[in-house]
Amino acid sequence: MNTDNVTLVVCLTLFMVIGINAALYVALRRGGEASLIELTRRAVHRLRDPWKDEDEALQELSRLVSKFKEEAPKMPGEDRSGDRQDQQNRSI
Repeated sequence: MNTDNVTLVVCLTLFMVIGINAALYVALRRGGEASLIELTRRAVHRLRDPWKDEDEALQELSRLVSKFKEEAPKMPGEDRSGDRQDQQNRSI
């Protein structure tokens, strides 16, 4: 093996470990009420469902669009089954 590659991998690994530990230390020092247990609990929840916030936002958007479609008055000659491109092609 090339010793330059091994040295690079070891240095990057050490940098990541030291960086994570430094971030945890700063977070603990800055926020007195956030304990290590709370930080770990948040990290585990985030690891279980990393896109939870985005999924909730998309569900809300889907609900609002469905509600809008139900409430919007149907225009004469409007076909709701196709998309706008299909409607424009039919009118040409």
